[in-house]
Amino acid sequence: MKKLIILLTIILIFQSCDNGFAELNVNPTKPTQLSPASKLSYIQLYTGGSSYVAYLFWNVIHLMQNVQQLNNTSYISFVYKVGSTHYLFEEQFSTTVKNITDLEAQLKASDEPTAINDLAIARIQKVLIFSRITDAYGDIPYSQAGKGFSEGIGFPEYDKQSDIYADMLSILESSAATLSKGGANSYGSADLLFGGDNLKWKKFANSLMLRLAMRMVKVDETAAKTWAAKAISGGVMESNGDIAYLKYENNANDGGPNVNPLTKCFTSRSSTQVKISKTFMDFLKNHNDPRVSVLCSTVDGNTDPTLQFGQDINDPTRGNANSKPNINIFGGSGKIVYDAPFYFQTYAEVEFMLAEAAQRWGLADGDVKAHYNKGIRAAMQHLAMYGPGSVISSTAIDNYLTANPFVAADALKMINEQYWVATFGNGLESFSNWKRSGYPQLVPIAVAATLTNGQIPRRLVYPGSEKLNNTTNVEAAIARQGGDELTTRMWWDK
Repeated sequence: MKKLIILLTIILIFQSCDNGFAELNVNPTKPTQLSPASKLSYIQLYTGGSSYVAYLFWNVIHLMQNVQQLNNTSYISFVYKVGSTHYLFEEQFSTTVKNITDLEAQLKASDEPTAINDLAIARIQKVLIFSRITDAYGDIPYSQAGKGFSEGIGFPEYDKQSDIYADMLSILESSAATLSKGGANSYGSADLLFGGDNLKWKKFANSLMLRLAMRMVKVDETAAKTWAAKAISGGVMESNGDIAYLKYENNANDGGPNVNPLTKCFTSRSSTQVKISKTFMDFLKNHNDPRVSVLCSTVDGNTDPTLQFGQDINDPTRGNANSKPNINIFGGSGKIVYDAPFYFQTYAEVEFMLAEAAQRWGLADGDVKAHYNKGIRAAMQHLAMYGPGSVISSTAIDNYLTANPFVAADALKMINEQYWVATFGNGLESFSNWKRSGYPQLVPIAVAATLTNGQIPRRLVYPGSEKLNNTTNVEAAIARQGGDELTTRMWWDK
């Protein structure tokens, strides 16, 4: 189903006018409801991002530079200033949050036989949405969020991140249990992540549970281990066929949610603005990693590693580096590839988390090396989803694993460095896992000495609109967290 058609249909339903002819046959006190399937499509599209401009600022310019996957030469010190960090918060609360809250309420009140599974899937989507927001900002509106129309809560209170995590984990557990019982859902092809496949949603719920569990290792390792064990026993992703991703429209003129916001960002920036960071490029080249020729290219599209050089984080010039996100798969130079897959969670990530759970607690059969190698293999193989030119052969993967063998003494370092590479493009996940694990070991840009006390940022700051309009509640959250700075640490980032 074409996403653009879906979105336009929804917009038309919301905005259409019948010029009064149908008023005699409509109960004016009963609101018209869209089908759960139509709502889910809308929510999923907007979870990826409603505007590439918004995604550009909070993901590409801020977070992907924080973890030194990219160096945007036009904004070399931007990530160390309170700039456009509000975009994720404002776009998600105005689109996905209020709509997922409405969908949840609709399904709870429904007597349709599919409602129980529809609700379980919607609630997993809800966790995906809120986990992304809280991992970026810390304490956020949660229990009262999205209830302006239904309950008249125009200024929601901010929940503690610890309470949000507890509820999200409970939701994932109960939703996975519901889907285990079988039965149908009503979504079908309108489900843009899994096409209405209950089993894949169940695996996704448990994989998200594992992600949230691993976030907590520094603040509550006992709870982290408990929830990780639940996730693993419940059944997580087992192959690249289980990846949670969106496939977009190939439409160069669409600046909204129907095209991949990441590729739109890379395409919208000139060849001198978005460069691969020297930190990232050197890591790939030093390990003779075949992904360098898939993820990166020269500014004119040559993927030969010998021609590519990353941008040093402290070099303010725009012409010294010759490597940027591969224009052959991410767009650029007139090439239109806006339908590239947009990943929310991959099987490779899950295998790396299993490797760490095995290392820390002996979970997942305790075989750290096996999960580590599976993670690398999956991370290289799923790049084929970008197209035929992105396929890495089994021989190349075998050669990489032979040349870069797993070293048990460096397990956590190696696992999380590979996680950093595997999540290239998903700046929020790379950023969150770097904060959680400490890997890769990064150094701040020189300007951090005067802007952030020499520290790499740890979060995004709250929007000015919240401080203006929801003053009491956001100030309470700021006081509880100990400030609203780029360097303020959230609950799980201890």
